[in-house]
Amino acid sequence: MALDKRLALVKDSKLFQVSVTLVILFSSLVVGLNTYNFDDGIFLNTLVGLDYLVTVFFVIEISVRFFAEKNKVLFFKDGWNIFDLTIVVSSLIPASGSSLLVLRLLRLARLLRIISFMPELRFVIEALVDSLKKSFYVLILIFILLYIYMELQGLFCLKK
Repeated sequence: MALDKRLALVKDSKLFQVSVTLVILFSSLVVGLNTYNFDDGIFLNTLVGLDYLVTVFFVIEISVRFFAEKNKVLFFKDGWNIFDLTIVVSSLIPASGSSLLVLRLLRLARLLRIISFMPELRFVIEALVDSLKKSFYVLILIFILLYIYMELQGLFCLKK
């Protein structure tokens, strides 16, 4: 069996998807605990080590998903894959000083990756984005109607 087929079996397995979801939740917990100031250096080092392990897990996970794809271009055509890849790559960027807050926010954004693993959440988000696009046209229509109304108001005010 070819490597991409074996990786596709891993990627599509329920165990893999549940594991990724649990690691995403665990990662959010680790990032949340990192926001507190702990005096214990051992605990802080443990959190940093756990964060490195989570990052390694996500690099492996995104690699499995990429190499499981027969046509690699299709991987980049899926917006959710690009979203996940962006978050994973941003986790690899070292930060210090003022950029530390941005890095923490990006690592907390890992929690949003749960959307790409739950079809129901993905459906809700896609429906929300689709409805926002349609809402834009409703706003244009309201603007046109208000403009016409205000112009008519001006015309009637001039006649009096």
